[in-house]
Amino acid sequence: MAMQSQDIIRKSATNGFTPAPRARDHQEEVAKLIDVTTCIGCKACQVACSEWNDIRDEVGHNVGVYDNPADLTAKSWTVMRFSEVEENGKLEWLIRKDGCMHCADPGCLKACPSEGAIIQYANGIVDFQSEHCIGCGYCIAGCPFDVPRMNKDDNRVYKCTLCVDRVDVGQEPACVKTCPT
Repeated sequence: MAMQSQDIIRKSATNGFTPAPRARDHQEEVAKLIDVTTCIGCKACQVACSEWNDIRDEVGHNVGVYDNPADLTAKSWTVMRFSEVEENGKLEWLIRKDGCMHCADPGCLKACPSEGAIIQYANGIVDFQSEHCIGCGYCIAGCPFDVPRMNKDDNRVYKCTLCVDRVDVGQEPACVKTCPT
């Protein structure tokens, strides 16, 4: 079933008091849990995200660790970070995934002054509608996790969509589908 206006529970730059249409039955919420204790650091999730969303980031520079890209960008929506630590005389990697948390109460949505530029679906996915983005960057400041990124080419902000187009038709997000663990 395609996401429609009835599936939107909140959108940016509205008073929040207008109740969302309830023409549909309750929709199951979507969440993604990353168990970093089983992650092997292959970065297949990063590649799958880039491939599915047809985004290509510039090749980064070596910053001394396995991180490439070194940070989230408007063209890298999910990044696996590696911290090298020594434990009992052995080198260990601590792995962390950076990307949108799809917050239940999204600060980015609250901060955005452009109507409809950020929407939250009934299933919990927080999505940016780039055609409504005015490039002010308030969503960046409103995100407590420093996730959204401005694209200097089109002056719009981007982040992980949790593959709303895939989830909408009953598929897993591309990063989840490709993960070998």
